[in-house]
Amino acid sequence: MIMKQILSVFILLIVGLTAWGQAPGTTPVEVSHETQMLHGRKYYVHIVKTGQTVYSISRAYKVESYDAVTHVDIHFLHQGDTVWLPVRGQFAESGNASPTSPTSPASPTNAASTPSPSSASGSGSQPSTQLPEVRRVGKTLKVGLMMPLHLDQMEQISTSKFDVEQRGKKSYRQFEFIEFYEGLLLALDKLAEQGIGVELNVADVSGNTPAQVEQAFTSHQMGQCDFVVALLLRDCFDKAAELAQQAGVYIVNPMATRSELCADNPYMVKIQPSLSGMIALTLANMKFERPDGHLYIIHSNSAAEKPALEELKRQLAERGDIKYTIFNWSQSARLASVLKATPKCNVLSIYDQGKDNNRVFSINLLNRLASIKKDSPTLYTLTDWTREYSDIDFSQLQLLGYHTYSLAWDMTNDVHVQFLQAFRTRFGSEPTSQLAATAYDLMLYIGNGLARRNSDFWRTPGNSLPALVQPLHLGRSGAGLENDKAQLYRLEDLRFIKALFK
Repeated sequence: MIMKQILSVFILLIVGLTAWGQAPGTTPVEVSHETQMLHGRKYYVHIVKTGQTVYSISRAYKVESYDAVTHVDIHFLHQGDTVWLPVRGQFAESGNASPTSPTSPASPTNAASTPSPSSASGSGSQPSTQLPEVRRVGKTLKVGLMMPLHLDQMEQISTSKFDVEQRGKKSYRQFEFIEFYEGLLLALDKLAEQGIGVELNVADVSGNTPAQVEQAFTSHQMGQCDFVVALLLRDCFDKAAELAQQAGVYIVNPMATRSELCADNPYMVKIQPSLSGMIALTLANMKFERPDGHLYIIHSNSAAEKPALEELKRQLAERGDIKYTIFNWSQSARLASVLKATPKCNVLSIYDQGKDNNRVFSINLLNRLASIKKDSPTLYTLTDWTREYSDIDFSQLQLLGYHTYSLAWDMTNDVHVQFLQAFRTRFGSEPTSQLAATAYDLMLYIGNGLARRNSDFWRTPGNSLPALVQPLHLGRSGAGLENDKAQLYRLEDLRFIKALFK
């Protein structure tokens, strides 16, 4: 196991050496007739071929070179880059400045921040033309991966028989995200079977500092990728997202749950399910399983709970068919007696006071709920307690018909079984976390979308693929894209199965 993971790390190093770029030459320019609106102006969209320059492209379109709009340094264009050229004659007809005016075109930064669909309702305009654009995809997808590998600590790894057998008891930081990479490799195998080639460019950011992220983003030419996957801590990811937006490149966050990521960045792609989607699914399941059940929402009035509480209030008000009570945990001594007075009720916990406090709370809540022997309530949480707390009492969760959002391996699901078998065959073990499946799903979903629909995929990403381990569908959330699909599970016979709906 250890040697297999060491080998994977060295594979990462080899893949990470990939670089792109050609010296500019004099390749002939074929004029494109594809157009796009940017800030009220119509531009031709030109995809650069090797050897073309801003000067040669502008001359072919019969405009001045300083009117061309790019997302990159105009002196270092690469094959697949996008250049926008203003359509001649439109400015004179509308009474605006001449296209040859140095101040008339949008700057590369402005071109990358075109209005979101919510602000694109002008007369006769198509909302899709207002969404941010990137270069068209070539025959091979170029994917950037930024994650901490901790290669500087390789000498600390021991492969003695004792350490190998005690793998579960000894933690090496180098292996924290290795399963994510392995899941990504499985997806690349699947894409290759479909004839879809992917060029993977890996950057090690073990220092976990924004400065190192910026250095790696530049040195590995992440701005030249078709999209970037960044498995980074919060401050580091925020820096990577800022750089990606400046370069006009979509950036994928595989693990963050905060929806505010998508608020202002049109190039943001958030893979974890949206809060609104999970709450909608939870309420739908409650109504199906217990049509007349009263809902108790357990909270502590912390700032961390505010988004969930506000979204719950909004959706409950819109539905109007679920009776509910918002219960503050400060009155926890009264909880059991209150619940006994309303049999066959549902309890949704959104309590969040920090990791240590949350663990103590989970134990206390389970004890109080389990004390109700007749018509026990059904417990719901938005995060999986069985993964967060290793010492959680499964018998109590079973008694309460526990429902949650989790990567649950369902051995009756052919896709889950096939994924586990493929992972075991490829790497000699089964995944221990959800990271492997998350990487697999996002790579298959985005890779297939870009290969079949090119850059138009980012306008309307489309439905989930049947081959995914977990459902994935990207929809607009703020300016960016967020997964609006989720899978709710319930605990039955000490294993998770899919929850029921109409």
